Amino acid sequence: MHKYSEMPFIFFALELKAGQFTILQLVEALGLHLTSSQPQTRGRGVQLLSNVLQECYGDLTEREVKVLIVFYENRLKDHYVITPHVIQGLKALVSLKLSNLCHVVTLIDYFSHPTELKGLGADFVFGFVQSVDGERDPRNLLLAFHIARKIVHEGYDLGKFTEELFEVTSCYFPIDFSPPANDPHGITQEELVLALRVVLTGTPRFAEFLLPLIIEKLDSDVQSAKLDSLQTLTACASVYEHKDLAQFLPGLWASLRREVFQTASERVESAGLAAVGTLTACLSRSVLNSDSEDSLNVFLELVLKGTTSNFVVLGTSGVCLLSLCRGVWGQSIQEMCEKSLTWQSHSPQGLPQ
Repeated sequence: MHKYSEMPFIFFALELKAGQFTILQLVEALGLHLTSSQPQTRGRGVQLLSNVLQECYGDLTEREVKVLIVFYENRLKDHYVITPHVIQGLKALVSLKLSNLCHVVTLIDYFSHPTELKGLGADFVFGFVQSVDGERDPRNLLLAFHIARKIVHEGYDLGKFTEELFEVTSCYFPIDFSPPANDPHGITQEELVLALRVVLTGTPRFAEFLLPLIIEKLDSDVQSAKLDSLQTLTACASVYEHKDLAQFLPGLWASLRREVFQTASERVESAGLAAVGTLTACLSRSVLNSDSEDSLNVFLELVLKGTTSNFVVLGTSGVCLLSLCRGVWGQSIQEMCEKSLTWQSHSPQGLPQ
């Protein structure tokens, strides 16, 4: 039994699953095969450990995860022949289910060399997607959103798994969660809503998936879903560029117009106005930096041509228009007013008296 690195890894995987020993006992038993002066010998030891991890679907304790992370982190500094086996082990850790509230978040939070972790490339993202898929426990979801935020905001390579990462998180949008009575964990719906929103709005690469989803969810009869959708739209418009929004402007305005002018809820109306203002501000910023004026014009035309009757009800076209598009900067405001007056002069209803 002393030549552990030369024995079939499936044997150790089966014994580990059967509870004959722990993963840390296996690390200890590998002994000199992990500390040998020969890189090839060390490589075989790390390879066996990583192979066993890939075959073990049971839970690891938090202590085991931390020890393994430190072990693999140190091995990343080792000979290059060992690196592929280290990456294999890290991928195995990421791919385990989020059933004990610790291992994936521990992997990211305790890994002191994020450059090396990012070096795993899109495989790391794929492993995360697999580990989160189907999760229902709100504690785990909060951790999952925390990890996804790091992946999105800290420059991890999404590769070809951009849509998969979006899907595995956006399936919870909008959040519908009522904590049970006497919940010892104290997780609130607002916590989950905000944690998910930071993920979904964190990168323009999600725009082609998120904006149609927002348009769809704005049709909901549930006020909290409408508010969440409008606030999420406001958040993403704060970081998007005109090119991310352009093709979705007609659909977005159709939904926003309904929420601004046909809702009975002041909260929904206010959130709708905020979203329109942020969208317009986004398009206006782009005018100053590029040749994107067409996107702004398209949106302003949609706003002006679709709201004449509401101007009359509100008593003044200028107040409503500037409320809707208060994010527009100087020159754009002037252009918007000129278009409003020109368009309404040809309208059968004319200007309000």
